[in-house]
Amino acid sequence: MKLKLVLTAVAAAVLVACGGGGGGGGGFSSLPMGSVAPPDSGSTPAPSPAPSPAPAPAAAARTYMYEALSPAADKDAFLGHLNAEGARSFRFLTSLAFVSGQNVSTVETYVKDGSASYVYELLDTTTNRSAFQAQLDAQGARGFRWAGSYAVGGASVTLYRKDDAGTYSYVLTTASSSSAGFLQEANAQGANGYLNLAPGFMVGTETVAIYEKGSAGRARYVYEFPSSPGSDADLWAQLNGQGARGFRFRSPYSFSDRSGLLYVQDGSQSSTFSFSALDPAEGSAKWMEQVNAQGAQGHGLIGDYMMPSGQAKNLFFAAANCAGELCNSTSLFGR
Repeated sequence: MKLKLVLTAVAAAVLVACGGGGGGGGGFSSLPMGSVAPPDSGSTPAPSPAPSPAPAPAAAARTYMYEALSPAADKDAFLGHLNAEGARSFRFLTSLAFVSGQNVSTVETYVKDGSASYVYELLDTTTNRSAFQAQLDAQGARGFRWAGSYAVGGASVTLYRKDDAGTYSYVLTTASSSSAGFLQEANAQGANGYLNLAPGFMVGTETVAIYEKGSAGRARYVYEFPSSPGSDADLWAQLNGQGARGFRFRSPYSFSDRSGLLYVQDGSQSSTFSFSALDPAEGSAKWMEQVNAQGAQGHGLIGDYMMPSGQAKNLFFAAANCAGELCNSTSLFGR
């Protein structure tokens, strides 16, 4: 039987806990249809009512399409893959390794969940916080967003992605060791429009938290970090309970005081999220069939997830009334 390992594009994320996922149904939350009250009855016929306004068009449901490429042999080949796929509106997601006995096969995976096109640059990985901040600032001012670190052909590179005319600013802070400290900081940054991209990321010998703000966005982020449930049923209830309140699941995480699941809400909109899970597919071909069948129904991939029972599931989400970052398909712990 083939087992799949997720190799995230964001390398060196620390203190990551294997939390649980939920199994069960999911899907879009239906938008209520408007209705017109009947005219009052009476002995005198009422004049014909004016036509009711046409309902506003429903927001187009976001769908997700996935592709897999054979892994690039070196940095230049990888950049070629990124930009060729990006020109077709496919964004790099993660690398996957499929293991069967002693055999391991890997693929690069890409997702298309909109009409934007992408241009990538690969820069050398920095070795200290100040150099990383300078690199983020310079790239962000040119409209290139940080998209994680990656190892290819024996080299460690940092990915930057450009997808619109906006610019981006970044804040690096010393990673908090406690959940309370993280929530206080993340919510203060979120109130100013900064999205947490990584609670803990190794830069040289220092662990930092990374926050990003786009010049074109009006998002205001709110974070919650409930403790990890002990059963599959409780975890499933937590995922969809939080999603119904507009909180998108980001990742499991462990701080010094406790483990839990990290959720974020964009307070500037009234999105909701629902979650579903399937048994992992065996092999890359069946994996592609599964994720594209789900993506066509509006279910974006989150990734392989270990539930409290120890059973692995492939986790998906669906977003309603959603625009912006939180609607995107991202790798677990990734961009």
